[in-house]
Amino acid sequence: MTRVLAVILFLSLSGCTFALNAIEDLRTERYIARGDYPAAFALIKKVISYDPDGPRALKAARHGARVAHLEAKSYATAVEFYQHLVLSSDDAEERKSAQRYIAQIQFENLLDYDQAVTEYEKLLKLDVTPEEAFRYRLNLAKSHYALNNLDQTLAELDQLLEKKPSDDGVFEAKVLKANVFMAKKNLTDAAALWQNILDEFPERSKKENVAMNLVVCYEESKELGKAIDALEKMRPDYPNPDFLDLRIQRLKDRKLNLPGAQGFRK
Repeated sequence: MTRVLAVILFLSLSGCTFALNAIEDLRTERYIARGDYPAAFALIKKVISYDPDGPRALKAARHGARVAHLEAKSYATAVEFYQHLVLSSDDAEERKSAQRYIAQIQFENLLDYDQAVTEYEKLLKLDVTPEEAFRYRLNLAKSHYALNNLDQTLAELDQLLEKKPSDDGVFEAKVLKANVFMAKKNLTDAAALWQNILDEFPERSKKENVAMNLVVCYEESKELGKAIDALEKMRPDYPNPDFLDLRIQRLKDRKLNLPGAQGFRK
C-alpha cells in the first residue's frame, strides 16, 4: 500500500511538473509573439535556473539564444544564453557553434574588441578547419587593429600569410597589413605592399580602389611624382576621370612649389 501511494504521489508530482513546464513554455511563446522580449527572456532565465545542467535548461538556452540573436537583436542576452550552451552542453559541435556566435556577436554587433580578442583566442584552441582558423585569426587581427594594437595585428597577419590561405584571404590580409603600415607611418613598406596587391589582384584592386591608397601613401611621403604616375595609370578605367585630372593638376602645382623644384613640367 505504501509503495502504491508513493507511485501515485510521484505521478502526481510529475504531472504537476509537466503541466508547469507546459504553462511556462506557452507563456514564453506568447511573450515572444507579441514582441515582449524582456519578459520572455526573464522567463527563459527562470527555467534555466531550476536545473542549469538539465536538458530542459539546455533546450531553453538554445531557444533563448536563437530568439535573442536573430529576432530581438538583443545581443548581450544572446551571448548569455550561448555561454550557457558552451558551459553545459555535452555536444562538442554545439559548444563550438555557440562559441563562434559569441565571438561573432562581440566583433560584429557589440563592437567589444577586447572581448572579441578573448573569444577568438578561445575558438582558435578548438578543433577547427583551416578555413575556420583563417577567418578567426583574421578577425582577431582586425580586433587588435581596432584597439590600436598595431604590432600584435602585424604578428597575427604574418602568421596568417605564412600559411598561404586562399587568394581571397591573401587579398584581405594584405590590405589590412598595408593599412597597419600606414597607421605606423611606415610609408615605404606600405607603398611596396599596395603595389604588390595591385600587381597580384588587379581586378579586385580595381573594384576596391586600392590604387588610391597607393596615391595617398606617395602623397604622405612627399613622393609627388610617383603619386602623379599612379593617378595617370588609374585614369583609363576610372569612372570620374575629371576628378583625377583635378587631383593630378593639384599635385603638379604642389611639386612646382616644393623647395628645390626646378620648373617641373609634365
